[in-house]
Amino acid sequence: MVEKNVSMPASETSWQVKINADCHWDVTSVDNSDWGALTVSPRSGDGNGTLVLTSEENHSSLDRTATIIISTKGGLEQHITLRQMRSDDALSINQEVFDFTDEGGTQSLVIASNSDWTITGHEGISWLELGQTSGNTGTTEVPIRVKEAYDDANRSVELTATAGNNHLNFTITQEGKLAIILGVSTNEMPMFVSEGDSLSLSVTCNAAWYAYVPSTVSWIHLEPTFGFGNGDIRVICDRNPSEEERQTTFIVTAGTKIVLQSDILVKQEGNEYVIIPEEPHNPNPILSR
Repeated sequence: MVEKNVSMPASETSWQVKINADCHWDVTSVDNSDWGALTVSPRSGDGNGTLVLTSEENHSSLDRTATIIISTKGGLEQHITLRQMRSDDALSINQEVFDFTDEGGTQSLVIASNSDWTITGHEGISWLELGQTSGNTGTTEVPIRVKEAYDDANRSVELTATAGNNHLNFTITQEGKLAIILGVSTNEMPMFVSEGDSLSLSVTCNAAWYAYVPSTVSWIHLEPTFGFGNGDIRVICDRNPSEEERQTTFIVTAGTKIVLQSDILVKQEGNEYVIIPEEPHNPNPILSR
């Protein structure tokens, strides 16, 4: 004997059905075509037992049903009609994963709801733009715009659509660039004069690049220290107060998985020593009057 009609609230994801039997039994059929994902366990037993029904919350505005048939070796059958009640705040989306290539682009999230809805989780994500993050009853198409990838690292973010007590998660992923190139116009800057000056070099890159001066070096400065794609770096050199020539190396890098690096040598000539003659010294104070 089993309960023939079982009802589940919309928010439940697991339910139990008791089986009273004095023989072997099998779950011979599960018709969940109106339901979607539904797990029935165990699929067989001897004597009394418990069926555990596992599913997801019902986010739709319609009840959904499934039929489970339990049979014995003697040919007896018991039919269980499982019904999950509709949600007061219905919510559905057209897909759970949106994949983008490194070039970026636009895809559409379609939200259907019978109440006001919002999207959260996108805050602070600079490479992602949503056409709108809230809406009203009905079906709404939300453009998802993803910018071009700036390095070789894959990236993803999980967002949540909410209507009333219903929450649906969806993921946006983007591949990183397959091959990053990096080049600089020179690996040794022309000699800087002692008074200081500024010179520029060119960066050739198809991704984001970064320029670093050693933390112990304060006499050269770079503008900018970050760029995307081809660009120029202005190298500014302070006055050299010393007679000695000085030099250092700064680096330009690109890539995350595989880091590319270019080293640039910077030299500056020493400050020429100038002798300033002293005034003649006269030991006779009378002659100095």
